[in-house]
Amino acid sequence: MLPDEFLNLIRHFGRSPDGTEVLYHNSLILEFILWMIVLAVAGLLLRFRPKWLDRFEHRFNGFARRKALALVSVIVLALVARLVLLLFIPIPAPIVHDEYSYVLGAETLAAGRLTNPTPPMWVHFEGFHINLFPTYQSMYPPGQAAMLALGIVLFGHPWWGVWLSIALMCGAITWMLQGWMRPQWALLGGLFCVLRFSTYSYWINSYWGGAVAAIGGALLLGALARLLHKRTTGNALLFALGLVILANTRPYEGLVFSAPAMIYLLVLSFRKRWWTAAVVRRVLAPALALLVVCVAFMLYYDWRGTTNPLVMPYMVNHRTYHISKPFLWQASYPIPHYNHRVMRTFYIFHELPEYMRSRDRWGVEDMERLKIGLYYEFFVWPLLLLSIFALWAMMKSRRMRLFPITLLLFLAGLLLQAWLPHAHYAAPILCVVIAIVLYGLRLLRTWTPRGLPAGLAISRAVVLVILVWSLVPLAQHMIDPWLLTDATYVSFFRPPPQLDRARLLAQLARMPGQHLVIVHNRLSATGSHDWVYNEPDIDHAKVAWARDMGPEMNQELLDYFHNRHVWLVDQDDGIMRLTAYAEETPEQILAAAGGPPPEGHKN
Repeated sequence: MLPDEFLNLIRHFGRSPDGTEVLYHNSLILEFILWMIVLAVAGLLLRFRPKWLDRFEHRFNGFARRKALALVSVIVLALVARLVLLLFIPIPAPIVHDEYSYVLGAETLAAGRLTNPTPPMWVHFEGFHINLFPTYQSMYPPGQAAMLALGIVLFGHPWWGVWLSIALMCGAITWMLQGWMRPQWALLGGLFCVLRFSTYSYWINSYWGGAVAAIGGALLLGALARLLHKRTTGNALLFALGLVILANTRPYEGLVFSAPAMIYLLVLSFRKRWWTAAVVRRVLAPALALLVVCVAFMLYYDWRGTTNPLVMPYMVNHRTYHISKPFLWQASYPIPHYNHRVMRTFYIFHELPEYMRSRDRWGVEDMERLKIGLYYEFFVWPLLLLSIFALWAMMKSRRMRLFPITLLLFLAGLLLQAWLPHAHYAAPILCVVIAIVLYGLRLLRTWTPRGLPAGLAISRAVVLVILVWSLVPLAQHMIDPWLLTDATYVSFFRPPPQLDRARLLAQLARMPGQHLVIVHNRLSATGSHDWVYNEPDIDHAKVAWARDMGPEMNQELLDYFHNRHVWLVDQDDGIMRLTAYAEETPEQILAAAGGPPPEGHKN
């Protein structure tokens, strides 16, 4: 039995049902196995005591003491590592609804607009997580989209914004750790970020986000550490900037995350009587000025998108399409009217069952177990035991007590949410988790039972084993960057659906003229994959994607786009090929294209 069970664990190694790299199954057992390997490696280190490790640590510590150089090196290493991996893991295509929504927001900002006018025939272009009325825009706050827009402006593609954000996140966490612990531990934490998040993580290989919110959390706590010793204008502005980033990426999670730090700073400042006229002028006034400017921008952004400065685009989308509300204690919305069966099916079969389950105790318990399991697997695994030990020790330290309090309060805030969990929801807490793990390693390193440097050997073994283990999911993504063998995306030997949309889009991009693709769904999908997403300016886009609403309703769309080549694609036919719409014969399409026939066409 043992060999079969072990092989079953290995099959799930590095995968999860939602396509991320977390160890969704049997993670506690895998952690136990990993600790057995750590102890074995530590025994070898105690037996042979290799001198090269001592020499390496000495040089590493000397390099880490040059804080600015160490910080820049972490950022550069994150950038270079993912550039090299482009040879094996290409720039990803958007997969799920959320990613397309973020890309729409990025393209809108890159075009110099905050939102877009409602397009004519808007009912044909309805999609998930986007608003079409009162304006056409992403429903999400603009923080993640702004970073993607930077990638478009600088390099012509939104993924380069993801690339930059991950590198800046690694640097921001290194900088934050330098304010709370010795430089060698800060550098080790930064290098862990590079290894974990700039290579195989879905944070770097998708458009869902995570890095920008993590930057906000790191700036907040890093600035707090420096404000405790040096109350300067720069540190105050960085503290305020962290709050601004959190408010524009994960508003609710950012509020819960920042509350302990703000209360701690406020209480300490009154206790130590910091508020002199000079401190108010040098620290408080610049921070408040930045916050006022950013709050004014956020109100203006909401007003432009929803015509009400107090109503976020997110709120409009919820009232228009969603059934469940964000928190467990809230009653549901009435089931709205949907113009498309595929959207009705998604919201009723994707949201409503979870809401109904949350009305019973067993359903809530099951959802909370799922949340705790996913966040443990993504952020803590395989160092839960070490983290528990570190949390206990940090609670007894006045200076470090803020970290376990922030973590526990943040986890409580996540458990109140009614949504199924995703790791990027908890992105602000990343710097806290890394600080807790490093604190545990530092304490473990000092353990010397009977004068034997066991703690030193075990801490070194932990670093070495995690370094080697990280090669496993990295190799998986290098061999299979599109998750072609992942059961989540493959059914009946079909490739992941985003490949087909990207294939059709590339095919149309090579053909002259403008195109209209009418997407037909014979089946009503309940998953998170959809094809009807468009550029901000649909009228001038080379390819417009629209929903099939039947011949009569489609005719108004064809009349409006009379100068476009019109195609029909059935997202459920197993082939997903472009076929000419009834108004154009294949010969007319060939003559207009001036090139090879569309895929699947026979002469």
